[in-house]
Amino acid sequence: MIRGFRSFHPFILLLYYIFAIIGIMIYQHPMFLSVAALAILCINLMLDGGQELRKWRTMIVLMGFLSLILTPFFNQRGNHLLFYFFEKQVFLEAVWQGVMIALTLVCILTIFITFNLVITPDKFIFLFSKILPQWALLIMLTMRFVPLLRKRLIEIGDIQSVKGLSVKSGSIRGRAENGMLLLQTLLTWSLEESIQTADSMTARGYGQGKRSKYQPFSMEKRDWIALVLLLLGGSFVLFGWCLGDGVLTLMPILEPVWLQGREWVYLLIFCMYIGFPVWTEGKEMVKWKYLRHNS
Repeated sequence: MIRGFRSFHPFILLLYYIFAIIGIMIYQHPMFLSVAALAILCINLMLDGGQELRKWRTMIVLMGFLSLILTPFFNQRGNHLLFYFFEKQVFLEAVWQGVMIALTLVCILTIFITFNLVITPDKFIFLFSKILPQWALLIMLTMRFVPLLRKRLIEIGDIQSVKGLSVKSGSIRGRAENGMLLLQTLLTWSLEESIQTADSMTARGYGQGKRSKYQPFSMEKRDWIALVLLLLGGSFVLFGWCLGDGVLTLMPILEPVWLQGREWVYLLIFCMYIGFPVWTEGKEMVKWKYLRHNS
């Protein structure tokens, strides 16, 4: 039985991610984004022990690092000159901008990893099949396309290595030929399965009439409570941004990075909203340990 954050109604889960992503995009402040990054990291660890996050950690760290390093060299505007690097001026404002861009990328990428763990294909189809049945199916297949191809590529590579074909050793021409053969096998496999999937969906009349549901979802009391909490939290998050809080002003005058006044209140609200899955998963973990201890 699924418990914790994933057990909520699909609409509640979708609502959480909508407000969370909007909040990460609009709250461009290092402290807000740092809190969001830590909370999302905790969510990943609680959902699957960070297994899915480890698969993408290299790309996430690389993109964040490049954003952090390259932004100060492309942004040549500011009032606080730090130093020269190969005759390029590096300003404090550009450094803070790079920090915020890097944190935003890390937060968005990591929260989408949790999205794939929480919004399963049946939940996604449940949410959008009535409105856009063809688009819902297309988006669902697209979401699983990259990890599926990655898994198949590893499997094909293992089989080819048994035959002595490798893209990691040998001459450049030999590795290129082996790589092209690997990609050809991958594309052939994927296209063949896509044709079979399309024929199967057509034979079952997908999108031709009212869709039956393999797993019906219904709003329960806890879902209604979560709906109210998320709407209130999301509204306060948007309201705080409308007041100008949670945004670090870089130009024309760099404001202090340390929060002031009511910004602390909106930081707490933002932290509570982003950390909603942490609270729900943590409650289930505590309950489980308590029951095991007393059983």
